[in-house]
Amino acid sequence: MRIVVTGGAGFIGSHLAQALLGEGHEVCVIDDLSNGNKHFLAGALSNRRFQFVEGSILDRPLLEKLLENTQVVYHLAAVLGVKNTVENPLKVIEGNIDGTRNVLELAWKKQIKVVFTSTSEIYGKNDELPFSEQSDRVLGPPQINRWCYATAKALDEHMCFAYSDKGLPVTIVRLFNTYGPRQLRLSMEVSYPNLSLLH
Repeated sequence: MRIVVTGGAGFIGSHLAQALLGEGHEVCVIDDLSNGNKHFLAGALSNRRFQFVEGSILDRPLLEKLLENTQVVYHLAAVLGVKNTVENPLKVIEGNIDGTRNVLELAWKKQIKVVFTSTSEIYGKNDELPFSEQSDRVLGPPQINRWCYATAKALDEHMCFAYSDKGLPVTIVRLFNTYGPRQLRLSMEVSYPNLSLLH
């Protein structure tokens, strides 16, 4: 298949892109390098089935062009990091919501399967463990910038569910405090010594 990975030069996306190449797929990565690093893809750059595009998913004409003849898009691109959330909430809100809208609208137009990466942050302060897909969201007040990332990602999930209801094949994966090789430590970010996926 031809697969597009948004945010594919990032910590998780670069591993995914290389794994997909290893399975024999044609892989296109789009990344604006705000959190990613092209060097993470050094092993893939010489592969004839790999394409790297430095650009933003907010650039709708570019994204539309890249999605031509694509069967699956893994949407990992996101504006993240505690520093961004605290200091520039508008960047976080617009970057995540508008970017995901572009991916979903174009995928719907072309009937491309979407795998969307969400976050455990959507649960907020809920302490009813273990979480499930149906667990409540418990957030602080909207005037506290800390909650803008969780809210934006939850709205992204709402859009995914809405397009799924229309017939678009969509899978949502909620990542929980991932860590490992190639992880960039964003300013003010906290790392946690566990890795799990919502099942």
